[in-house]
Amino acid sequence: MNSSEIQDFDHHEHAVHASGAEFRSGPFYLVLFLNLALFAASLGLGLLTHSLALISNAFHLLSDLGALGVGVLAAWASSRPASARHSFGMVKAEVLGALVTTLLLIGVSVAIVYAAVMRLVGHHLVGPLDSGGLDISAVGIAGVLVNLVSLFAFARQDRRSALVRANLIHFFSDGIGWVLALIAGLLILRYGFVAADPLASIGVSILVILASVRVLLDVTNVLMDAVPSQVDAGEIRRIMLDVPGVEDVHHLHVWNLSSTAVALSAHLVMREGISLHEAQARSVLLKERLAEQFGISHATLEMECHVCEAPEHAEDAGPK
Repeated sequence: MNSSEIQDFDHHEHAVHASGAEFRSGPFYLVLFLNLALFAASLGLGLLTHSLALISNAFHLLSDLGALGVGVLAAWASSRPASARHSFGMVKAEVLGALVTTLLLIGVSVAIVYAAVMRLVGHHLVGPLDSGGLDISAVGIAGVLVNLVSLFAFARQDRRSALVRANLIHFFSDGIGWVLALIAGLLILRYGFVAADPLASIGVSILVILASVRVLLDVTNVLMDAVPSQVDAGEIRRIMLDVPGVEDVHHLHVWNLSSTAVALSAHLVMREGISLHEAQARSVLLKERLAEQFGISHATLEMECHVCEAPEHAEDAGPK
């Protein structure tokens, strides 16, 4: 096999690049401060007025604050270099962070729904509503403004990151929650419709649970080393078999190192007579194509002269 045949496989040269998410911790600190202040105001007024809408949003904020703290830690851990113990580095830290914060958010939302239902049926777990709605509306306006700032800050992050997507969902859901709290406050203030408070908390909790389930499924797929949804393993196999000199492909595995970085390993059986240099040239070209078409940042290809399960080389078979 000569060099011109290799060029027929790929006419362009491409650099293999990592596809890890760019994670900047700067916006976290601004959002952390704003949400911490909002949490204190929401929880304080919620306990004072017995508003479930404010208390539910405060606990949702608590989970967001936890997510922000985990985000800063994950950003630091993900940037750590590989070591003898962690050969891929700690790139899964942001996935674990997304898992913890999403589970926390689901748990809090379920508890809020239960408390709201109890209030609607007359069992006031946190006391009857003691507010004319003005406090709820005022904090609702502040919540909408803080969530707009938070969403803008996170929208500028790399949204391929599971942790960034989880935080965007959290703040978007919380934004809807503050709008519902604002509406509930206005309904109480204008019409005395006190049931608007628990109904608002139920509405935002359901939205948060539904949004969180999607993130939870994505995170679970990464932790279970499932084939990434954007990758077609069958198409990868066809591309490999199109490489001049490749006769078979087996032990093909594709998985996520993190929510953004994709890894691959495969064994390629090469045609008899191909030199080690030619096999390596095909391996380099194939890695470039995998990086370009599928965003696979780490590919390990084992080039073989026969199927690896075979007990001996074909030319050595027979009696000795």
